[in-house]
Amino acid sequence: MASESDVLPNVSSLPAWLVPSVYLNWTDDWLRESVAIATRSPEHRLPGGPDGPQRGDVVVTVVAAEPGIVAAVELMGASQGEAWVSDELFGPDRPVVWDTLFSGAAAYSRSSGWLPQEHARLVLDGIANQFKHGASGTIEPGECEESALSPNLHALRLLSHRLIAGWDLRREERCATCERFVDVSTLRVHDDGARRAALEGITERNLQQLISDTYLVCDPCHELLHPHAVAAQRARMRPQCPACGARGNTKRIVWGMNVGDVPLEPDVVYGGFDVPVPTPEWYCPECHANFATGAVASRALGDRPADLGAEAAWSAEL
Repeated sequence: MASESDVLPNVSSLPAWLVPSVYLNWTDDWLRESVAIATRSPEHRLPGGPDGPQRGDVVVTVVAAEPGIVAAVELMGASQGEAWVSDELFGPDRPVVWDTLFSGAAAYSRSSGWLPQEHARLVLDGIANQFKHGASGTIEPGECEESALSPNLHALRLLSHRLIAGWDLRREERCATCERFVDVSTLRVHDDGARRAALEGITERNLQQLISDTYLVCDPCHELLHPHAVAAQRARMRPQCPACGARGNTKRIVWGMNVGDVPLEPDVVYGGFDVPVPTPEWYCPECHANFATGAVASRALGDRPADLGAEAAWSAEL
């Protein structure tokens, strides 16, 4: 039996009256828009006015500079006075690069307005194709040690946060090394794979690898990072175990979320869905102590519970 994707036609094959009008919403305020879209914030700005998109039209929001990153594709829905709100169709779950959607897409760089119908078809088909099969090509990441990474890579890291962490971006996120919560709009991006790529003679990394190699870090940590890898600096900054005195391999405990199939980082362990009080923040793999400020307990962590019953028992033991 044919799958749904085999049965449904491309937009390009549909009659003109079935193809929605597409409005290109390109913004140079890429950081604010990327954070607003990734955090699902109402601060995300949609074009308005009588000449702007109306109910049933599609708005494609692109952020940063050439080649541009497709941040959201939205169908205009209900109205709030003169402003329109949208029912989101896509974003920001997977990277989509504007310039690779169709031949000639680069001509629309940094512009906003209605797309001709033939290009609207190609844009919608290109977005669907990249969403299904992954973005093609790569981007120039920039030199992290020399100045700053590309705004495109920064935007991609923010918009792809759910793919990497398993949850939507929050207004405050942990710095990848010191693990303090910081306003996400002030976090820097650090390319942790650039040094490794240079040592291994890798001249080009694909888009997914670039995103995976990019971490969000606070300013003080970014100043210290370049001589070290993220994992090495993070290990140095974690607390010493108060039970056995071990230092450098403490693991942070993640509580209160259903991790499902989301891969945990090597130096993070899953504590359970139910959050105990007081809540241990750190786990020592040397002596199996788990501790927070002024509290030490002993329980081996590291394996996820097989079922909810085991999970509840696990949390109760803590």
